[in-house]
Amino acid sequence: MNDTPESGPRNPFDVTWKERAIVLTVVIGSLAAAIALGFLYAPEATRQLTILIPSSFFLLGKFLPGAGLYGIPGVIEDCIWSPYELGLVIGIMDTCTVLVIVYSLEALYMLPLVSTLLGKANTNAQLVLRAFPRMRAFAIVAIVLFVLFPVSGTGAIGGSFLGAVLGMNRFRIIAAVSAGGFFGGLGMAYLFTTFGKAVETLGHNPYLITAIAVLAVVFFAALSRADLKGIARARALDEAGSM
Repeated sequence: MNDTPESGPRNPFDVTWKERAIVLTVVIGSLAAAIALGFLYAPEATRQLTILIPSSFFLLGKFLPGAGLYGIPGVIEDCIWSPYELGLVIGIMDTCTVLVIVYSLEALYMLPLVSTLLGKANTNAQLVLRAFPRMRAFAIVAIVLFVLFPVSGTGAIGGSFLGAVLGMNRFRIIAAVSAGGFFGGLGMAYLFTTFGKAVETLGHNPYLITAIAVLAVVFFAALSRADLKGIARARALDEAGSM
């Protein structure tokens, strides 16, 4: 894994078949065992996870811990999982995602829908780096923050490609994406728990509760706007350079 001036950084997705087989067997085997044991010993909790995890991938993102307090209206009214448990679930999901990306990228590109998603994530990762070139100076921290903030959108997938663009080796990519997932998930759990307690304490002051909610939305909207503006600026520079 040592980089040399002559060859340049090694592709972090270029792994041996033996290492790929071992890692994917452990990941897939562990997930299969967890699902089987879950349905055997905790069927209702496992059933809820089969709804919550896809919801996190396609809709809720790192806001998933909120379901631990409020459930999903019309789907899960009484959630068994606490916000912090769901925060850990997010970290596990991001860790599994980066492992699958790193160790089976070529196979994933053979699936049409997944290939489109990966191609978009790869393009956005390059645009993010062009928009924020200082990321190179603190690559690991940049990946953690990119995955941590729920406004990133692409999460662990985008973080994996961003790490590759930054020239990081696969072990650092895996560690950074995993750390971002756990910090982000548990951080959102803390915010939801704190906000939930504030709702209980200030239950007779709806105006203050509304103000707190609005401030939170404005904060995340501002982060998202800054992210999108940087990507748009990088895309404009690319288009100008190709003319």
